[in-house]
Amino acid sequence: MNTRKIIFQNAAKIYAAIVGFYFLIKLIGLTHVIELRFLNILFVLWGINTAIKTNIQQQDHNNYLNNLFTGFSTGLFAIVATIISMIIYVSFIDDSLLVMLQKSSFWGNHLNLPKIVFSMTIEATASCVISSFGLMQYWKKQNINSYA
Repeated sequence: MNTRKIIFQNAAKIYAAIVGFYFLIKLIGLTHVIELRFLNILFVLWGINTAIKTNIQQQDHNNYLNNLFTGFSTGLFAIVATIISMIIYVSFIDDSLLVMLQKSSFWGNHLNLPKIVFSMTIEATASCVISSFGLMQYWKKQNINSYA
């Protein structure tokens, strides 16, 4: 399996986990609990870790920059897909998420969709960078022969 396929497969897993999690939150009526959104980082960590591990196993090498790029790209594609889905959801399906975020003290009262997209992009990109670098501290020390 080539690196591009590894990136897209794991980005799709992250995306599916985040979207599924948000639908579950909405289904059980916990959309007002803003703190649950912080669990997104677990999905991002899981997907990036899986992408790096798979890249090491499938490509049979442990090139730091290649694996770092794989992890970051996986997270980046997942967050772009998630943000696009959120834009579509808020714009065409249900804008109650935007209203709920405006009422919370976490975001403030002067919130609109472009501000949400901007802040989510910055936050998600930072989490992908930090997650990729953090996970690479573990994976750079691993012997690829023990995972083959």
